[in-house]
Amino acid sequence: MKKIKRQLYHKINNEIEQEIISLIDNGYEQAALGTLGSGNVPFLSKALPFVFNKGLYLLLSDLSEHTKNVKLNPSVSLYFADIESHRSRSNNRRLTLQGKLVKLDLSKSSVDFLSLLDKYKLVDFGSEIWANFTDFNFYRFETSRKLYVQGFGKAYERVL
Repeated sequence: MKKIKRQLYHKINNEIEQEIISLIDNGYEQAALGTLGSGNVPFLSKALPFVFNKGLYLLLSDLSEHTKNVKLNPSVSLYFADIESHRSRSNNRRLTLQGKLVKLDLSKSSVDFLSLLDKYKLVDFGSEIWANFTDFNFYRFETSRKLYVQGFGKAYERVL
């Protein structure tokens, strides 16, 4: 008898991709950044990713533990949790992205920095103050895998 191989996840189509974009583009309730510290010990921290010109960015301090971890290993995960609107909490939308963070070498007065900051200010009130501190920098997230759970039994994946 021939064994049928089932795929664990559905493929992400255009409709699901639009749902993912709406969740990432300031539609999430919480987001977390997963990094690996010294000794490959996982570390999670609150993150405020944002979309700009179809790219995904974060504003991070060089003094933070997660940024120090990124310097050791740029491979990270981002987790986005939607507003928990279902009684069954495991039935709420969520997204995990895997990829790399790349530090942008931008002057604080450059057009690119100011454009990123204009968008980030919509995500985090007051950030224009600390964004100009010398230890804060923008990072671009380069996605290698997406895992989107729309609800119980509805999981979608794309490996790039």
